[in-house]
Amino acid sequence: AKEVAELFLREGREVVYTRGRDASSERHYISERPPLFPMDKPVIVLVDAGTASASEIVAGALQDWDRGIIMGTTTYGKGLVQQIFQISSDQSSALKLTTAKYYVPSGRCIQKPEKQGKMPANHAALAADNEDGDTLVVAEREIFYTNGGRIVYGGGGIVPDVEIDPETWQTIEINLERKSMFFDYAIEYVTNNPDVKPDFTVTDEILADFKKFIADKDFSYKSALQVAAEDLQKVIDEESETETFEKALTQLSTLVENEKESDFSESIRYIKKAIKREIVSSIAGERGVYENITLREDKAVKRAVELLQTPKKYTELMKAEDKRTEL
Repeated sequence: AKEVAELFLREGREVVYTRGRDASSERHYISERPPLFPMDKPVIVLVDAGTASASEIVAGALQDWDRGIIMGTTTYGKGLVQQIFQISSDQSSALKLTTAKYYVPSGRCIQKPEKQGKMPANHAALAADNEDGDTLVVAEREIFYTNGGRIVYGGGGIVPDVEIDPETWQTIEINLERKSMFFDYAIEYVTNNPDVKPDFTVTDEILADFKKFIADKDFSYKSALQVAAEDLQKVIDEESETETFEKALTQLSTLVENEKESDFSESIRYIKKAIKREIVSSIAGERGVYENITLREDKAVKRAVELLQTPKKYTELMKAEDKRTEL
């Protein structure tokens, strides 16, 4: 984190410090070389709920020294210093103890309180119905100030200067990802099409082939309507009223199937993107995904480029109404 931050910060700027109950746990990390990236060039750092630890240190340092705009969603909030202590003579047992926490230059602690959820929204869905989310709204957070006097917020994680609504996954999308349907299809597709290039387009034929592939793999998931229908079925069975509601249950079953067909159609854009992501990844790696998909199509990247192309707006975001003394 220190070495990355040094690429953008002036020499002698504090990057991060640690502090615990014991005074000996306090350490200050200072940039020790001139920046590689020109100081007169604008910087935008993209973050989201999966941005953690060292990435948060870099984002927080650049924000606190007014070196760049942080854009995205509030970060994960992972800022603990931990040490391993041997507690047995044969070294078979050890104690992992938190001895300090990370703080960015403005004094904000990176660590998010345990009472707040730390799992990104989409990951939470993949982990099966985790309802514990980050409910600490900005208005409730402690206020801090950057070197130039801009307001920034504490409470764990790095709160961006420009918020971007995170992408929300639909039920079918979550289950296709969780069951590795895109990954498995990509392996088969590349095997059958060894000459495919990273800049290929997901055609209707590929989409139809993917739909057949998941059908052959017996892909299934429960929609909200299906869950409700199953609950209703249980009640009817318990009341021994199956014959009375037989026709209605048949109609409901048809509605469930129609809903799932509609789900696939409504998620076509995401499905195409995910298919391309996995195929490009398998033939060109992560770099290929960034070059051919992320840098061209990602909502946050597009928003960042738009801001960089609007110097006046960028300058306005870097200004503060209430000037404070230097950190």
